[in-house]
Amino acid sequence: MYFLSRVFLSCLFILISMNSLAVAAELLEIPMTELVAPFESRPKYPLTKDESINCGKWGENSQDYPYFGAPRGQNTRNHAGIDIYPQGGAGSSVKALADGIVIKIAPFYTRTNDEVTYGVLVDHADFVANYAEFEKPGYKVSTVIKQGEIIGRISGTQQLHFELYAKGTTDWSPWRGKQPDNLIDPTEMLLKLFNN
Repeated sequence: MYFLSRVFLSCLFILISMNSLAVAAELLEIPMTELVAPFESRPKYPLTKDESINCGKWGENSQDYPYFGAPRGQNTRNHAGIDIYPQGGAGSSVKALADGIVIKIAPFYTRTNDEVTYGVLVDHADFVANYAEFEKPGYKVSTVIKQGEIIGRISGTQQLHFELYAKGTTDWSPWRGKQPDNLIDPTEMLLKLFNN
């Protein structure tokens, strides 16, 4: 067993040293039993590409599909997260998936009515998450967050924009061209958390 652990760690070191964080993140499966869903009810709309396209909420060739990697900005970039629509819409509470520490709070998106929404980047030790499109939060960087604690309220966008990053990430990233190495597709994680 000791030998296998050493081999695994050696392989992991090689992957990381080759700057292949995306591959390494897939090998290090995030322990799902230790996470909670960001809100109680199941999302109002589907999270996956095919289901999002076919649900009837968005028109053909929409630039607003909620799935990870969806086209944005007249096809100049890709969606770096998943938009999750809670049943309650604007004002709905969002819970932390796990214990963590807030490492960034900043304006994230400004709506056409000039409402400024906020992103909250949380280091959860095994991964980093960007919980975004919040109303302005009432806490600061370095705030310790407990699992299941309410960390924000949904803005007028009526959605939680959720991005998942490899541990060690210190900022959220736009996705133009190649997918950033530290950006992880959160679809499977969220489907498990919402028991889809």
